[in-house]
Amino acid sequence: MKPHSRLTALVIGAVLCTSISVAKAEPARSNQSGSSKAGKASKKHTPRQVFNGWAVPESKLREQALKRPSGKIEIYSLNEPGEHMTLDLYNADGTYNDETLDRLNHLWRCRRTETEKSIDPHVFEVLSHIYDRFKKPIALISGFRNQRRTTSYHYVGSAADITIPGLADGVLRNFVESLDTGGMGIGIYPHAGFIHVDVRPEPSYRWVDYSPPGSSEMGQPKTKRTRAPNT
Repeated sequence: MKPHSRLTALVIGAVLCTSISVAKAEPARSNQSGSSKAGKASKKHTPRQVFNGWAVPESKLREQALKRPSGKIEIYSLNEPGEHMTLDLYNADGTYNDETLDRLNHLWRCRRTETEKSIDPHVFEVLSHIYDRFKKPIALISGFRNQRRTTSYHYVGSAADITIPGLADGVLRNFVESLDTGGMGIGIYPHAGFIHVDVRPEPSYRWVDYSPPGSSEMGQPKTKRTRAPNT
């Protein structure tokens, strides 16, 4: 082979090798880039769990019968702090005091529509147990809510969102759970700073809701407040 022919062949061979190497490398870079982007997209769009709820097995409920509370309640509305009242649920013969129920039904009214509804008195008995235990005023955040979601126990008239200033919401939640012999819903809202209590058909239910203050259906007050830690 002539010298210039051998030189031409070497140049062509070098070009072909380089082309093959580049062709093999390109998909790897492309796949690596795509994988990186997919990883970032996956992390970016991974939803954070806001709500976690569960039905309570019977083995976790209170076994002993719950004694009747004293009937005394000291309570006020966080939306209207002037509505601060100390009440007794019962008459001397142990029946419900109608005047007390009327005052509490008014306190529980829907703040958006000013609509009142007869509230299940068992909710008030739970609050009396709470007052008997802690001897501190209870702050009502939300009671009856005249809303579209009619399955809500706030709409039914058997629920309350409450807190006790200076008492950790977790401590309050734990005590209320100790009262549950069956047929109660108890939830804690760490970011909004209150607990939810309701009476309902069995089974009992528990939940933690990390929704921020101001979310729909939360029932938190419009007024600012200093809340206790949720521990």
